[in-house]
Amino acid sequence: MLRTLKEMIWLLGALTLCMSALIFTLDYNTRQMLVLEGMVPFIQNQKASVHTRVWANQVNPTLDIYSGVQILYSLQAWFDQGVALQVDQVQITDTDDSQTLLHTLIHLDRSYSCDRGYDDRGQLRSLSFYSL
Repeated sequence: MLRTLKEMIWLLGALTLCMSALIFTLDYNTRQMLVLEGMVPFIQNQKASVHTRVWANQVNPTLDIYSGVQILYSLQAWFDQGVALQVDQVQITDTDDSQTLLHTLIHLDRSYSCDRGYDDRGQLRSLSFYSL
């Protein structure tokens, strides 16, 4: 009879341990889901203004290459964000006519490399394009 009582106590202890582990896991999962749901609005509203890039060829990175068409059609968006633009060391302002830029400064058939400038908060502040 003592042996049966011991086995029942061990079974009760093992069952209690398993049930408490299950309850702990479910509670932890619920808390983790609440934290993730609370973070979603912040993550979705973040701007992709800071990027980490690793190039295979560090001497000649080719990730920031734009065509003249891409530059021309992105000008207004960059001006709306307050980004200072420069093409071949000539400053472009939002008052410049796009037709004048098309014929004199930005050549649609050329490719341009890009250098970006960020402020201390990680906001894009300047773009410099250079003909390749």
